[in-house]
Amino acid sequence: MFTVSAGFIGDFKLGDNIHHNLRILACLYRHQVAAHGNDANLLRKPITILLGSICEALLHDLHLRMKTYTVEGVRGIAVSVLNYVRTKKIDKFEHYISSAKKHCLLGTKTDQIYHDLEELRKLRNRVHIQNDKNHFEPNESQAFNEGRQISAEQTLEKLLKHISANHPRKASAQGYVNDFQLPWNEHFP
Repeated sequence: MFTVSAGFIGDFKLGDNIHHNLRILACLYRHQVAAHGNDANLLRKPITILLGSICEALLHDLHLRMKTYTVEGVRGIAVSVLNYVRTKKIDKFEHYISSAKKHCLLGTKTDQIYHDLEELRKLRNRVHIQNDKNHFEPNESQAFNEGRQISAEQTLEKLLKHISANHPRKASAQGYVNDFQLPWNEHFP
C-alpha cells in the first residue's frame, strides 16, 4: 500500500466516492491474495473495472475543474486550453482521454499513458458480458488476466501521480479530501 496526494480534487464528493471505491479494491485485493486455486483469477474483472472507473473519475474531475473553476484556474494548464475546453461537452471516458491527449494534459501526445488509458477504457467496457465491440479475447477469463490487472494498476498510479504533481489546487483549497491509499505495492516509487 502507498499514498498519493488528493490535493488536486475539485469535486469533494467525487473524492469521497473514489475513496469508497479504493476501499472496495482493498477488500478485493485481500480476498484475491487469500483465494485458493483459480478463485484469485475470478476477482480480476471486478478489480480491473474499478481501476478503470477510478481513472475515468479522475479525468472527469480534471475536466470539471478546467470547465468550471474560472477564477481559480487549473495549475499547469494554459488559459487558451481552459477556454477551449469550457466550450465543449466532454462527458465520456473516451472523450476525456482524447481531450487530455489533444491538450497534452498528461504529457506529450506520444506518451504511453494515453495508449494505456485507451486500452483500460476498452477493457473496463467489457463490463458488458456480450463484448459487442470484440475487444480483447472472447473469453473473459483470458481478457481479464494478471498482466492486464497489473497494467491497470500502473495506469491508475501514473495518472494519479501526474495529476497530483502537475495540476494541484492551491494550498488553501486542499485538505478537504484525504490522500488516496492504493492497495498494491507501488510500481513507480
